[in-house]
Amino acid sequence: MAKKYHTSRITIVHALKILQNKKLIKAVKGHGTFITNKSIPDIFLNSGVNEHGGFTKHVNSAFQLTSNVISFNIRKPSAEECKALCLDKNDEVYDIIRQRILNGKPARLEYTIMPIKRIPGITIDILHQSVYSYIQNELGLKIGKDNRVITAEKSDAYDMKYLDCANDDPVLCIQQKAFLEDGRPFELSESRNRYDRGALTVNGD
Repeated sequence: MAKKYHTSRITIVHALKILQNKKLIKAVKGHGTFITNKSIPDIFLNSGVNEHGGFTKHVNSAFQLTSNVISFNIRKPSAEECKALCLDKNDEVYDIIRQRILNGKPARLEYTIMPIKRIPGITIDILHQSVYSYIQNELGLKIGKDNRVITAEKSDAYDMKYLDCANDDPVLCIQQKAFLEDGRPFELSESRNRYDRGALTVNGD
C-alpha cells in the first residue's frame, strides 16, 4: 500500500489505525484487514431535493405506505399564513397533521396548511391516500415549483411520540411553500423525517 500510494509504511499504519478506531475497518489476526460491514436500515428512502409530486408518488411501489391522520381542522389563517398564501383574513385553511408510515414503521411527520378556496373538497379519506393525486386528478390542477428550507433539528414531543425518536435524536426538517403551475401558492408544510430512514440528494445541475 505504501508503494501504491507513494507514501511511507508508517503513514499507512497510522491511517489504518485511525480507520480502525472509527470502526470503519477491522483487523483479523492471520487473515488481514477488512472493511466493516455497515448495516443498512430496512426502511430507507432517498429523495431528490428537487423532486415534486408529493410523498406518495415518490414512494411509489418501493414500500407499503400508510397515513395516520393525527388532526384535521378548518380555521382562519394567521397573518403570516395570509401573507404567504395570498389570502384574505376571512378565508379558511385546512390545518393537517399526518404520520407517514413505511412498511409499518413511522418515517415522517407532516404539518400542512392549505387554503380551502384553492384546494376545495379535502376529506379524511383523501388524507389517507394522496393529496397531490387528488389535486391533479380530481381538481385538474397542475402543480408547479416549490421553495424549500432544509434544516436539522432536535426531536420534539411529537417526534418522540409519532416517529419513535429518542429525545437526543436529530430529525431532518423540510419547510416548503408549494405553488400551482399558474403561480398561486397552495401549500405551506413542514415535514419532519427520522434521521435513519431517509436522505436528500442534491444534484449540481
